[in-house]
This record gives sequence, C-alpha cells and structure tokens, in this order.
Amino acid sequence: MQKRKSFLLLVFFIPVLISAHSCSTNHSQVQDINAIRLNFKANEYEELMLKIRSVDSTFLFAGSLNDGSWIFEYPRSLYEKCYSFGFYVPTHTHSIQHGISFKQIINNDTLRAPQFMFDNVDTVIINAGIKIKINTFWDEEPVVWDSVNNKMVFVQSLDLDDVYFLNDITDQEYLSSVELAANRYFIANVMDTANYDNIINLYAKTVRKYPDSHSLIQMLYKLRKQYHIKDDVQKIYTNFSDKQKQSYFGKGIQEFLSDTDTVFYLKNTLMLPAWDTETPESIIKDFSKINLVIFSASWCAPCIAEIPLLKKIAGELSDKIEMVYISMDETTTVDAWKKLMIDKEITWRSVLAANNLKEIKEQFSSWGIPAVFMVYPDGKCEKIEVRYDRDLKKLYEIASNQ
Repeated sequence: MQKRKSFLLLVFFIPVLISAHSCSTNHSQVQDINAIRLNFKANEYEELMLKIRSVDSTFLFAGSLNDGSWIFEYPRSLYEKCYSFGFYVPTHTHSIQHGISFKQIINNDTLRAPQFMFDNVDTVIINAGIKIKINTFWDEEPVVWDSVNNKMVFVQSLDLDDVYFLNDITDQEYLSSVELAANRYFIANVMDTANYDNIINLYAKTVRKYPDSHSLIQMLYKLRKQYHIKDDVQKIYTNFSDKQKQSYFGKGIQEFLSDTDTVFYLKNTLMLPAWDTETPESIIKDFSKINLVIFSASWCAPCIAEIPLLKKIAGELSDKIEMVYISMDETTTVDAWKKLMIDKEITWRSVLAANNLKEIKEQFSSWGIPAVFMVYPDGKCEKIEVRYDRDLKKLYEIASNQ
C-alpha cells in the first residue's frame, strides 16, 4: 500500500514539475522578446514588416494580424545597438518602396517621422489614427556606367508613404526620435558652418529634455567624428543620464572623448591603380612635401561639391603640397569616377580603391566621405576638414613653413 501511494504521488508531481519548468522556460523566453502592437482604424494591409537597423545589420520581422492588431516581435538583444525602427509594406519588387510614417503634434508643431524608436519595454502599443495622406515620390538612381554609350544608366523607382496621425502617444523614446528627425541633427547640418553653433546648442537642449533617449545618443555616436572639436561632443554628451552614458553608444562616445591619440602614421604599403593608366602606385609618392590624401567617390554629392575648393588649394599651394584622390567607388561605378576626372578636369593624382576597399577602411577607420587627411613628411597623418576655416588656415600655415 505504501509503495502504491509513493507511485501515485510520483505520478501526480511529475506533471506539476514539468508544468512548472515549462512556465519558467516560457517566462524566460517572454523576457527576451519585445513586442510592438500597431492598431489601425481599419485594416488595409495584407502584409506588414518591421525593419530594425542596427550597428551589426538590418533585421526584418514579419507582422502577424491578431484581433485587428498587427503584432511584431523582435529579440530584446537587438535594442542595445539599434539605430532605428521602421514599418513597411512588402511590394516584392525593387522598383517600388512602400513605407509607413507617423505625424503628431509636439510643442505646437506637427512633426513627421519615417523612422523612429520605441521604449525598450515588453509591449509598445501604437494607435494609428486616420490616414492623412499618401506621399508619392519618383526617383532615379544611378546603377552602372555604360562605357559603350558613354553614359550613366539610371533606374526609376517609386516611393509610397502612408502617413498616419498619432494623438495619444506618451512613449518618450518615440517622441525624442521624432524631434531628432524634425531638427535634423544629421551630418549635413553638422557640416553647415553657418548654423554649427546653433545645432550644438539645440542638440544639448533636446538631450536635457530627453536625457534617457537612445535615439539621441546613437546619433551623437554616429556623428562623433564629424564635429569640429571633441569639446562640442562633450557639450552634448554631458546632458545624458547615467543609464545612457553606460549604454553601448554611450561607452563608445566615452572612448572617443578619452582617446588623446588624434594622429596616426600612414603605412603607405598599398599599391593602387592609377585611374587613367591602371598602373599600380603607392598612395604617397613624395614625402618631402605635405600630402593631402582625399577620399571621394563619383556618387558622393558633397565630394563633388568640394571640388572647386580643392582646385583652389591645388592652384595656390601647388609648389608646397602634393594631392591625391583615393576613389572609394566599387567596380560597378569606377567608370563614372573616370568620367568625373575628365569632366571636372582634375589635375592632381587619382588612384582607385575598388579592389582594396577593405584594407583602406581598416587603415583609415570608419570616416565618412568626403574625407581629407594631411600627411606630414615623417608619415604622421591627421584628418582635417578643409571646408572649415580653422582647418584650412592650419593647412596654409603648415604648407607655407615647409
């Protein structure tokens, strides 16, 4: 009888233990997943996707329709290195892009956000109001240089944007990401010398309003190397909460601010083909002078806009410095770069990095283009911004003392 009782107790407790373990496992799994519930007034989509851009890659997550709500789940681990979220409607063609953006009123201004962030919580609920409008944009993008017909081949694409109004959102992360987009603390504005100080002050003010903002700190991290001086980055960074200062992007900014090594030495071991002869050449040919190593590309509008200034420098300092272009064009656009050299009548050297892009990026870090590096006769190398009066003056002073 005692053996039978023991057996019955064992039979009873085994399912309980299994159930408890299952609950514990499910709870753990739930804690590793964040969800976004997107509610529309009326469902008009057959498919919806969530796109998450991060440091490592771009991730796509299909939404599921449940009781009139679109549910998107993504691993919480992605949040730490995330740049932005975005919703889009799959079109199953490369020539048509169909996105979803939102508008809401902040500080009496109606602001629109095509990309955004949400708080890092279990579930975010977004109630999209009435669709305001559908924006349609036609665009042409260069695909490849047609060397036979001597022209660039373009493809026409269609961008569709469904805009919805949000009027009850309190998600502080989302609101900060909208203000980020509206005030455009992006590279073009950071490079705008006339409004540079205003951008710094406005950015710092916005961080004081949203000190826990993931969006604001990730953008500061992305642009940290584009500011005139590190003190400007520090002026913005100091306003973030301790939580954000200890985040992935916060630590990256700390490392940048604490790094006192602002120069490095050019290895000059790469042999890159000249644009016109394909003959391999070293980046620096003459170390007896100051050299300007200029990274550019045929598809880079700011690079092309910089050409008149570079021509001015080349003309006025021709006997003091040497200049060399490094084209960051890939093999598909190298012909467009060659055409640019002819059309713009470039007189200084130009070499092609198409087959050595990895090595170039490793040596010169993750600087965007256009980028100009000043190389001293001893090989010491530092980045300068010739579009800024301070750096341009420094170049002329150093060159004149050679």
